Amino acid sequence: MTGANHIRTPDDRLRVFISSTLQELAPERRAVRDAVLGLRLIPVMFESAARPHARRDLVEAYVAESHLFVGVYWQSHGSTPGERDGVEAEFDLAGELPKLVYVKEPAPDREPRLAAMLDRIRRDGRISYRTFATPGDLRQLVRDDIALLLSERFEADAGEPAVEQASVPAPATPILGRDAEIEQVGTLLTDPGVRLVTLTGPGGVGKTRLATELATTLAGAYPDGVRFVALSTVTTPDLVGAMMAQALGLRTTAGRPPIDDVQAYLRTRALLLVIDNFEQVASAAPMISTLLAAAPRVTALVTSRAPLRLTGEHTAEVPPLPLPDPESDYSDARTGAVGLFVERARAARQDFALTPETTPAVIEICRRLDGLPLAIELAAAKVRVLSPQTLLARLREGVSTLGGGARDLPVRQRTLRNTIAWSYDLLADPERVLFCRLGVFAGGVDLAAVEALPDSDGLEMLDVLVSNSLVKQELREDQARFRMLDSIREYALGRLRDIGRWHEAHAAYADYFLDLAQRLEPLLGRETSAIARLETEHENLKAAMNWFLDEREWEKAISFGFALWGFWWLHGHVEESARYMNQVADEARGLSEEATARLRVGTGATAFVSGDIDRAESDLAAARVALRALGDEQNAALAAGMLGMIAMRRQHFARARELLEETRRLGERTGADWVRSLYYSQLGLIALRGGDTLTAARIFRDGLETALRSHDRLGTVTNLYSLAATVLIDGDLDAAERHLREGMTFAAEAGDRGSVTVYLAALADLGARRGEYARAVRLTAARRALRTSSAAWLETYVPDWPRGLDGLRALREKLGDQEFTAAWARGSADDLRSAVDFAMAGP
Repeated sequence: MTGANHIRTPDDRLRVFISSTLQELAPERRAVRDAVLGLRLIPVMFESAARPHARRDLVEAYVAESHLFVGVYWQSHGSTPGERDGVEAEFDLAGELPKLVYVKEPAPDREPRLAAMLDRIRRDGRISYRTFATPGDLRQLVRDDIALLLSERFEADAGEPAVEQASVPAPATPILGRDAEIEQVGTLLTDPGVRLVTLTGPGGVGKTRLATELATTLAGAYPDGVRFVALSTVTTPDLVGAMMAQALGLRTTAGRPPIDDVQAYLRTRALLLVIDNFEQVASAAPMISTLLAAAPRVTALVTSRAPLRLTGEHTAEVPPLPLPDPESDYSDARTGAVGLFVERARAARQDFALTPETTPAVIEICRRLDGLPLAIELAAAKVRVLSPQTLLARLREGVSTLGGGARDLPVRQRTLRNTIAWSYDLLADPERVLFCRLGVFAGGVDLAAVEALPDSDGLEMLDVLVSNSLVKQELREDQARFRMLDSIREYALGRLRDIGRWHEAHAAYADYFLDLAQRLEPLLGRETSAIARLETEHENLKAAMNWFLDEREWEKAISFGFALWGFWWLHGHVEESARYMNQVADEARGLSEEATARLRVGTGATAFVSGDIDRAESDLAAARVALRALGDEQNAALAAGMLGMIAMRRQHFARARELLEETRRLGERTGADWVRSLYYSQLGLIALRGGDTLTAARIFRDGLETALRSHDRLGTVTNLYSLAATVLIDGDLDAAERHLREGMTFAAEAGDRGSVTVYLAALADLGARRGEYARAVRLTAARRALRTSSAAWLETYVPDWPRGLDGLRALREKLGDQEFTAAWARGSADDLRSAVDFAMAGP
């Protein structure tokens, strides 16, 4: 509480208060919540509120800070006779808020007080009054009515930046049978004394699904929302920090552990941090304690097959889905386990329904599968070709019994493994081989990669695996990708080893991505689709590189790194580049002269961008000599160009010109236009440092023409920024802004986040020089939000920006605290697209 009677709501987005009795209408409340979340709004519900406050105080505060009231009523008034608490009090507290009222019919036992209240509401022509029968009907009504109301009464200001949603995976289906767990764990997570909750249980029991449901339900209880970190592709503890930083959208600092940047990011935030699939990196558990100690307002929700064994940890075991009572008359057949079976069976066959003949078989199937969600989903998919009775008969024949798994695994895990084995056994031999091979892909796979596998009729066999729920299909920007659930992938990898194709499959996998990187490398500075493709395959690229390193295939690792350097630099993965190339440099022996020279170019270039000039000069000088002796003039030009830049930094201008001239000559002989563009950009810097702005501007224009002619985005971005800085020195603000806008367009199209932040800083300075102080503050805030502490590659290739207004303190003095804070908040909420749009829109 920030005042005597003020309880802050968790978010500044449009909020919808949902009023109803809690127990009587629990499914309906979830339906309304799902409709509100589907419209990207914030549901405000009493069960997600903080516990230390009195109920009436909470309701009053949350209603007062909401923008829309939704009332759902059936039979109960929700209070004892003689009191005005309950749903009627909530309705009255809403005052003049827009109200949407939904009444469930029929209601044979409606309380008279509620009937009188509904009659009063129905007679008020200003209030929307609708009836419904099922939660599904209600969800549709609420979604349509709110959408209409928003278009009429809450039209958004087009100039305001959109607030980014919490990074929680959107569930594809409703959660079933987890009311008790949601209440239990939700109570823990809203207890101020609880900082760490771990959901434990066997693979396939639904830990991730429960975690995402809790995150969605409780997002409103945390001022900074929810962040979701998936560790399913992380296999070693030392990569946990890097994965966390990536999931949080951070650009980590070269030379220090990524977890330090994560800790700095979380220190001032109040949020729920969900960390999924921690079991394979259990030794990294102390990292969680370190984060929580540094970030006192962060609460962690972790999923793991075993407790983390940390001080202050609260564990909650996720049980299998509830099953009908074996002594019942099947009136309770719609339990979580059976409900899930029916839902997934209908997805496989639309006309599937429980009947008196099929209900006993379905219940027995769920019981034999121990209520494990993944096992039930796999079994339900078979109703496409098998009746429930036949399905049960196959289970009784021992196709999927409780035994047979590894003896050191929990019973439920053995059940899950056998359920997957059963689906595997139903495949034809070629389909089994493809299933095992797909387990190698760490970040999913597209159809082209599947069809490239040897002995594979990719499309037809992949369709079989998808139909059998062994592979899931996802759509990313209209492109289909295919991914295995973690438990299924583990099984596929185990079978791959069993059939003796482990090394063959992994080697082919790594070679495929090496070939892909080499094919895309010439396009990285020219076509945005090339770098976007590599970002999509990032997890696979890392797994392929790790395979080469583990197998000590050093020369392939060097070739891979050489093909990926543009991707690493443009998308802010410089530290990843340094880690891989330095490992090869430390461990590789017996390299060829060519591989050694190329490795030194890689380590030298990475050291240069990271600021280690001495290491860069040493490696690049050795590489230059070796590459010239080998006749590799194109890479020798690259090494000479960076050595020229280093000489210029050391103010050895004669030596710098000599090296840059060498770069130009070699570039012309090899036809490498980008090398000539590099030459111009650096030769212009020499003139600029000598105070000759006219010569510098002419050289930068020559470099720009060269870059544009060869479709070299990196050279274009570099020369435009350098040209803007040069004309600004001569006082031409308009020309500087034109060059910056054009350069930012190229950087944004390439997804070059680091370069965009450099351009944002320059445009902010121009805004301050023109007296557009609020614009300058917003651009500065956006730049800081989009870029953490690591350097952008562009800064090593361009001149320092001419100093303008002296920092944020001067901007605050010009604007005043209130306007400064408002502009800063807008910029901090910008994502890459909205920041670029604002910058390009002009004053």
